[in-house]
Amino acid sequence: MRTKHILSLLLFLFSFISFIFPAFAQDKLTVTPIGRVHVDGALYFPEKNGFSDGASLPEIRAGVRAIYAQWMARVEIGYSYGKIGMKDVYIQRWLGEKDFLRLGYFIPQFGIRGGGSASYKPGMISQISETFFRTTSRKIGIGYTRYNPSYFLSATAFVGGRSLTLTSSEQGKVSVGGALRGVWHPVARPGAIVHVGASVSYETASHTSLVNDMGDEEASAGFRTFSASFPTTVSKVPMLKAEVTNAVGDWKLSPEITLAKDRFALESQFYYMKVPRHNGIPSYHAVGTYGMARCLLFGDKQYRYSEAEGALTLPSPKSLELIAGYDYTNADANAAAIDGGISCDWNLTLNYYINKYMIARLRYSYTDVRNSSVCDRRGVNIIQARLQFVF
Repeated sequence: MRTKHILSLLLFLFSFISFIFPAFAQDKLTVTPIGRVHVDGALYFPEKNGFSDGASLPEIRAGVRAIYAQWMARVEIGYSYGKIGMKDVYIQRWLGEKDFLRLGYFIPQFGIRGGGSASYKPGMISQISETFFRTTSRKIGIGYTRYNPSYFLSATAFVGGRSLTLTSSEQGKVSVGGALRGVWHPVARPGAIVHVGASVSYETASHTSLVNDMGDEEASAGFRTFSASFPTTVSKVPMLKAEVTNAVGDWKLSPEITLAKDRFALESQFYYMKVPRHNGIPSYHAVGTYGMARCLLFGDKQYRYSEAEGALTLPSPKSLELIAGYDYTNADANAAAIDGGISCDWNLTLNYYINKYMIARLRYSYTDVRNSSVCDRRGVNIIQARLQFVF
C-alpha cells in the first residue's frame, strides 16, 4: 500500500473516532496520535541455512486514541515485512477507578506480559514459549479487568483470531474460547515486590469450509497449529511446529511468579497445554518455561510495580538494565506422533531507557533446537540491536 493510501486511511480513522464520540463533548474530548518504530540489526553465527546478517524495521505502527469521560477508543495500524494489518482496535469503558470493560480486537490477558505491548518485553524479543503457545494472539472479544493494591483479575471471552480476516462462512465453523488471569501481589511497594498468579484459557478447534461429495458446504475436521521461529526479527527461520489434526480444542495453564528486591528482580512462568482429539487419537501435550533475572546497573535503584498491568513497570529514563534469561520449550509428543521440536535459549539483554519515549537494546542469545520436523538439529548465536521510539 502506498504512503498516500496509508495517510488517507489514518485520516479516515481519525475522523471515525471523532465521530463515534458525541459532538457535544467539545473540549472534553481528547484525541491523541499514537505510534511506534522499531529499527533492528542482527548478526548470526554461523551465517547460513536461512540466516543472513542485516537490518529491518519489524514494527511500524500509527493510530489514534480518543478519550471522553469514562470512554476510550483505540485504533492502530501496523506495517511489518511488507504487510499492513490491524493491531489494537477496541472501545473501553471505565466502570470505576480500577476496573473496566473492553470490546474489540485486542490481546487477552494471559501471563506476566501476555496482554501488553511487544515494545516493552524486557528481553527485547518475545519468549519462544510465549510465541509457540500463542498466548499473545489478538482476538475479537470482550474483556473485564479489575485491579487493586492486593490483586489483579482479568477475564476475556472471544472468537478465533481468524475472524478478523475470514468470514464465518469461510471458516466453516468459528472457534470460540475464553481466558482468565488472576494475580495476588501482597507486597508491591518500590524495591519490595512479591507477585504470584496463574492464567488459564480454552479455545475450540479451527476449521475451514469444505464442499462435500453431495455439493453441500460443511466444516472441515478441527485442527490447531502451533509454531515458533528463532528469536530474531531480521531473519525468519522456522524452529518449532506442531500441526494437530482432529482437534477438539486446546487447554492452556500457566502459573507465574515475580519477585523484586531493590535493584534485583526475577520473573518466571510455566506453560502446559493439552489438545484433546477426536476418534480416540491420543491428545497432544506440550510444556514450556522461561525465567529472567533482572538488575538495574545504574539510574533507578529500585524496581516498581504497576497494579494496572499486574507486572513490573519500566525503569525511569537514564536507567541501564541487564537481563539474563533462559527459555525451554518442548513441543514433542511421541504418543501423538508429532515431532514439534525441543528448544533451549540462553540470552543476555542490555536495555538503556533513553527517555520516556525511546529505548536502546542490545541482546545476545544462543538457541539450540532438536527433534523438529521443520528444522535440522542446530545451535545458532544471535547478536541483535534495537532502537525503538514509542509514543
